Amino acid sequence: MLREILVEDDRLRFASLPVIGKRLHDVVQLLKVDDSETLWRLERDDEESQRSSAIFPEFPTTDEMLLSCGTLWIPALGLGLGLVRGEIATVRLRKPEESPKSGLGSLTPAQRDLSSRQDLPIYLLRPHDPVSRGVNFVQVFLGVALAAALGLLFWRGFDYQRRWNEAHVVEGKVIEVEPPGEPFPRDLTVAYRDQTGDEHRVVFHPADVYVVRAVGERVDVRYLPEAPDQPLGPARFRDAAFLKYTPWGIGIVAAYLALQVVVGIAGGAMRRAKATAQAAGV
Repeated sequence: MLREILVEDDRLRFASLPVIGKRLHDVVQLLKVDDSETLWRLERDDEESQRSSAIFPEFPTTDEMLLSCGTLWIPALGLGLGLVRGEIATVRLRKPEESPKSGLGSLTPAQRDLSSRQDLPIYLLRPHDPVSRGVNFVQVFLGVALAAALGLLFWRGFDYQRRWNEAHVVEGKVIEVEPPGEPFPRDLTVAYRDQTGDEHRVVFHPADVYVVRAVGERVDVRYLPEAPDQPLGPARFRDAAFLKYTPWGIGIVAAYLALQVVVGIAGGAMRRAKATAQAAGV
């Protein structure tokens, strides 16, 4: 059974006036409809049951929200004007008796004035209530902080990798393998001397040294001047910055996402509390 016709074609006309892309107040004025004969709703195509209709009046809304994404119904005409950022984007047609019976109130003079703003599409993108402005400020601050932190991390990583590329290289010797006698040992103990003559030992894995596997084989050992006892093998130093700073990057992004969720939840809770207080007349 056909219940509704939805039109988004910009060729649609009311008399000679184009509808799609026009402002709400112009179309309502053309139809000569009294504000009391209108009904606001936030339409959802999958929420047409009586139960979902019944909860709409309790949904906290603002004029900006209605002009951004609401639908103004004229039940007597079976006509719904769906808005996107202040302009009509959808026209819904029903039999008058099939029009919604409950909603979010009627069109108001303040909403007509808001609809007539020249900068309405841009204006509607901005948060207007104190809670939303505060949430938006914190979210922007977090975004800037994320960009700064990742930028600093990238610079640190780039410099760290440069230092490893230019690090001291000495020759080391495999003096022990574990387990002994295996063609593919798990660990290789490498002895080497730094540039000051001090001897060090390090345990490398096969992935650190390419194909070195036996006692007595030689391998390049690379280290930073301030940490000669913390070297890297020839197969690892090119990944030094990645190995050191990737966990930091993941942690920073995870912290950013967690804080955004917390801010969003806190903002939603504050808006609900404010709406409840206003409804109670506080």
